Formats: sequence, structure tokens, C-alpha cells
Amino acid sequence: MTVKTYTKKDVVRRTAETLDTKLIDTAKIVDGVFQILREMLSEPDPKIRIEIRNFGVFEVKPTKAKPKARNPRTNEEVYVPARRKTHFKPGRILKEKMKKA
Repeated sequence: MTVKTYTKKDVVRRTAETLDTKLIDTAKIVDGVFQILREMLSEPDPKIRIEIRNFGVFEVKPTKAKPKARNPRTNEEVYVPARRKTHFKPGRILKEKMKKA
């Protein structure tokens, strides 16, 4: 089974078609939105939540350190430091559309 992959170029093209705007103008707007989302998610605050109504929520959550993780190849114990991970929770409308597909 192959996975269909969309790129930023596809997002720009479909957005330009929907809004009936030029590709170059739409590309600047899409780039700007992604840049701002990256900046917001990269802020030093350990917990961040970006809620986009009718779409979903992006969250940054801290993970705990794992002092006794194991390398599966060598079976050696390794220390995995605490870090932050991103999480996406789809909104109600997106969940409903995905159930129908």
C-alpha cells in the first residue's frame, strides 16, 4: 500500500485555487503561517498549545528522562534525556470527516 504524500507546494496550489489568488502571493502567506507556527511551537515555555478552531490543536509536551533505556542492537543501557515533543489532536469536524473516509 502506498501513502499519498502532499507537499507545501500542493497546499499552496490548492489554497490559491480556493481563494482565487496568484500562486506567488499564496506561497508567501502559506510560508508565513508555517513560519509563525514553527516559532510559536519552538518557544522556551515547556507547555504550549495552539488551538485552531474547526481544525485541531497543536501542543508541545515535555517527556520524562529515561535513565535505563536500552539500545536494542547492543542491549546496552543508555540514558535518554528529557525533551519536548509535539502532538496534534484533530478537532471535531476533522474527526467526523475522517470517520466517513
